[in-house]
Amino acid sequence: MNYLSNYNVQFSGLSEGIHIFDFSADKLFFVCFEESEIEEGNVQVQVELEKRSTYLRLNFILKGEVELTCDRCLGKYFQDIQGNFPMLVKFTTEFTEDTDEVIYLQQGESQVNVAKLIYEFIVLSVPMRRIHPDDKEGNSVCDPEMLKKIEEYKIRDTEENKMIDPRWNDLRKIIGNN
Repeated sequence: MNYLSNYNVQFSGLSEGIHIFDFSADKLFFVCFEESEIEEGNVQVQVELEKRSTYLRLNFILKGEVELTCDRCLGKYFQDIQGNFPMLVKFTTEFTEDTDEVIYLQQGESQVNVAKLIYEFIVLSVPMRRIHPDDKEGNSVCDPEMLKKIEEYKIRDTEENKMIDPRWNDLRKIIGNN
């Protein structure tokens, strides 16, 4: 049995109204996505399904943590994430491509698999800049050895660095930025 089938939301047989489904995303979940940068995590996902006769409204509420690689020191750390993501499910008789806000299911379908959506919403919840959070005193918890290396190779503002390469002068004349 495919592990991701645990993320099927069975909506046939449900009465119209709101229904709640709970899922979790852990190491087994992230392993199923080969391209995933996230290998470890513990994210609780609540899917609120509003069933109507012609559509379904899904609301994904995420809260948890995922293990990331720090952009500064390349060390692993856990990042808290949370988010709220709405989706609409519409039924159709012909093939229609999904959009960012709408999933199209064939008329007569009885369930929708939300695993890929959960994965995408987790990835969207990860900050663009991935840096160890500071400790309570405001000090960096990055690897001190790596911080020393960064400082060692940091480009300093010296007169030599401030000199403008003469080849740029001709380009500045072209764009009128003397």
